[in-house]
Amino acid sequence: MSIIDSCEADNREVIWITGASSGIGREVCLQLVAQGHQVIVSGRNKQALAKLAAQSERIIPLVFDVSDQDSVSSAAVKITELTSRLDRVIINAGSCEYLKFPDPDWEAVDRVMAVNFGGAVECIRIALPLLELSSGRGHIVGIISQVVSAPFAQAEAYGASKAALSYFLDSLRIDLADSIDVTSVFPGFVKTPLTDKNHFSMPFIMPADEAALLIVESLEQRPSHFTFPKRLHWLLKISKVFPSLWQKMVTANIDDKSQNNNLAREK
Repeated sequence: MSIIDSCEADNREVIWITGASSGIGREVCLQLVAQGHQVIVSGRNKQALAKLAAQSERIIPLVFDVSDQDSVSSAAVKITELTSRLDRVIINAGSCEYLKFPDPDWEAVDRVMAVNFGGAVECIRIALPLLELSSGRGHIVGIISQVVSAPFAQAEAYGASKAALSYFLDSLRIDLADSIDVTSVFPGFVKTPLTDKNHFSMPFIMPADEAALLIVESLEQRPSHFTFPKRLHWLLKISKVFPSLWQKMVTANIDDKSQNNNLAREK
């Protein structure tokens, strides 16, 4: 039976979140469920999604890989079996691999783009027909990153994928203006399993639940763009005004971290 039947009476939203097995996606899900909404959660980690879904009958797991076409096709069928409408889709699934010179893994570019950009586009494609049937006005939310505001060392693949998604959503906002709202969210550094792998300084890093709260609160206004924290936003503007200074700062940060990692290994 479609989950939509349980949402008609009290105007609860039906929301789909990708990349919800951990981090921002997971915390956003929990906060939306606490507000009474019905949430479909997607990711590749079946066990993590099952554990999340066990916390509420309003959470419905949909396991699939956004970068695998067969998996996407299967998910497209399953989501229409779960609901006859979507009120909001939150595109959050993401991957990060760094290019480490002088011998980078160039295939990492394709892998990261397949998830962060290609996968995002595929999920939007699946969601659009259901968003058009929203009980109100459909809403597409893309979780991007402030990395698009400044170049970072080794972040060629990640930054380019997020920049591509940013541009895609800006154009989509124009084309869908008559029927669907589009919000681009630019978080700073958030403590997640993804950022736990980083070996460089992450200024103003915040817990995932705090970041999720800011995102959920912002979505009530449906802004075209939402960036946080503002302190990081202004710091990154150095890269535009003083590009040479920015390059020195980033290079020094990488060098310092490399030295610290070497010392740790020696110990």
